[in-house]
Amino acid sequence: MALMLVMSSCEKEADHSIRIKNEIPETITGITLGSVIYGDVPSGSMTEYKPVDEGEHTLSGSSDSGGTLSGTVTVEGKGTHKWTLVITSSGDLEVIEDE
Repeated sequence: MALMLVMSSCEKEADHSIRIKNEIPETITGITLGSVIYGDVPSGSMTEYKPVDEGEHTLSGSSDSGGTLSGTVTVEGKGTHKWTLVITSSGDLEVIEDE
């Protein structure tokens, strides 16, 4: 899986939090976004929000069957934002701004 993601919005000081939701039918292990460690995310579950700095981050992990999750995520914008990165059942990535 490869992806490129840019998130942006306008307000005051940046404060970003991201959680990851796994919709594929197997666990994704060792998920990291830059230096932020999300760990293992079982099928159908979602992590807690974790703070992420602005800038470009590498997303990585692997599935139980040996598939790899990799790509680049760019986080930018002013204000407080909460995002959900959804790994869809087809292996694509969707981004939802929660707040």
